[in-house]
Parts: sequence; C-alpha cells; structure tokens
Amino acid sequence: MTTDVPRPSSQQSIPTFVTDHLALAAYLVSRGHLVTLVPTGSGKILFSFGQTDALSTDAAAFSDGSGYVAPATYDAARIQLRRQMDALKGGAK
Repeated sequence: MTTDVPRPSSQQSIPTFVTDHLALAAYLVSRGHLVTLVPTGSGKILFSFGQTDALSTDAAAFSDGSGYVAPATYDAARIQLRRQMDALKGGAK
C-alpha cells in the first residue's frame, strides 16, 4: 500500500510519501532517503518519506524492477527498520 498522507498544518506543508511496504522502505533508505516510522492505532507501522523528485524516481525504479542497491546495503537498511519497528511495538520479538 502506498498513499500520500497530508501532514498537520504548520508554517509550510511538506508533501509526504507513505507506504507500509517494508521492502520498498528498505530500498528507499538504502538509496539515502530519510524515513520516519509512524505507528497506527491498529498496530501497523507506516514508513513516511519527504516527497521529492529523487524519491519518486527511486520508488518507480523499485516498482518496475530497474532499481539496484548492493545486497549488503539493502539488508542493513531492512534490519535497521525492523529494529525500529520492534522498538515502536514494545521491544524485540
């Protein structure tokens, strides 16, 4: 699932890209995009990124299979995200 979610109003609104897809989030983090993990009331964790042209290009490359990052870089990002998710859910399992 990938959606655009509006942020609460502040001085300036920043468009966001939100997904619940761990593989996509790990790929985007591997490509250098900053992520914020957002817990939902249902216990699900969403990954929120600032919407940029570079992020759009990287998300499209992931979706069409043309994107590449070194496997070790991807694995490290995935492990980091899983640890953050576990911490938000109350500890590692």
